[in-house]
Amino acid sequence: MKSKTILLVCLATLFAGMTATRSAAALTVGAKDNVQIGGFFSQGWLQSSGNNYPFEAKDGTFDFREMAVNVSTTVGSHLRLGAQGFAQRLGNYGNDKVMLDWAVADYNFRPEFGIRAGRIKYPKGLYGEALDLDVVRPFVFLPMSVYNPIMRDYNSSFDGGMLYGSLSLGRAGSLDYKAFYGDIPMGIDQGVADYFNSAGVFNAAGVQTLQLDAVGGFSLDWNTPVSGLKAHLSWSRMTELDSTGQFGAVPFPLTLNLSLPEMNYSTVGLEYVRNDWTFAAEFQQTDGTTLLNAAPIVVNNRGNYGINNWYVSAARRFAGRFEAGAYYSVATNRFPSSNDRRADKELHDYALSVRCDVNEHVTVKLEGHYIDGSYNVFNTARTPNPVMKDTSSFFAAKTTFSF
Repeated sequence: MKSKTILLVCLATLFAGMTATRSAAALTVGAKDNVQIGGFFSQGWLQSSGNNYPFEAKDGTFDFREMAVNVSTTVGSHLRLGAQGFAQRLGNYGNDKVMLDWAVADYNFRPEFGIRAGRIKYPKGLYGEALDLDVVRPFVFLPMSVYNPIMRDYNSSFDGGMLYGSLSLGRAGSLDYKAFYGDIPMGIDQGVADYFNSAGVFNAAGVQTLQLDAVGGFSLDWNTPVSGLKAHLSWSRMTELDSTGQFGAVPFPLTLNLSLPEMNYSTVGLEYVRNDWTFAAEFQQTDGTTLLNAAPIVVNNRGNYGINNWYVSAARRFAGRFEAGAYYSVATNRFPSSNDRRADKELHDYALSVRCDVNEHVTVKLEGHYIDGSYNVFNTARTPNPVMKDTSSFFAAKTTFSF
């Protein structure tokens, strides 16, 4: 029965893609003068078994879509202005609420030096600035240990400024650099709030306030002399990531503050593109300290927070319009408690994907995941898992129309 359901959904998704193909032919949006208009709309279906992961979908759900429209223009030969509105629904996250995804004024003095200001894409990892580009990869979900889709509204951009440029290294290739500073607007309706809700310290109402003081860091991308080989290094620090809510361990009202005075993201990665093949691997370490206060019961209770995330992936295009890919992604708690089982402190994600480019505007993707472990699998009001399983799986189908 389940296989028939999946088959019907796949056929429906493919039909939707073909319908969109005909619609795309009638659209006239695109470059006009020096104003460019672009965007995308994707609709997917996802069903999980074992646990609700990555969001509530054990019964299967079409609440899986993303949409964006962006406009950009150039003023003179050095200044570029642009902005993108974005909305998504991932199960009980997003709710199709339109948000300002990015909006920048970018002045490029010369290839070696430029300045950006506004809401800027967060340069973290090989693909942190390309989360929306479904057309450049076969995967429905980028490796989730590094690119968690529930965290997109928190990880995709920041408000502030950036210096950037590209330096020639002669025979050693070139080096693209970015240095940035700003802050990230946060709210309890964002997916990041469920990381705090999963800490098990707040009552059923969950976290009530969430804020960040600042984020800063850098990224370096070395385009090596080996054709198609790129190396990446990025580091960023968030300061005073604070949350408050009602302390769940007492039967009377008591405000608890859970904060991370500092949290660091350190990422290294390699990407190698050769003919029809694309190989990638990244390692990302998260580390910080936690501070709990619910006076007079808990005062300045300090702890450690850290995750080792990494993945390896491979993808190959074939027969013109198809691409197949696979990855193995791992997340490991660096500071587990002494009584944690393996499944409590690790998550291993095995993914297999296939993509079909129906035409230049429409892609259809199918993807299956086997999940070993339950680390960072939520049990919250928005992603309920009252009985957590050690293993789970999910299947996703997604059609994207880009213009």
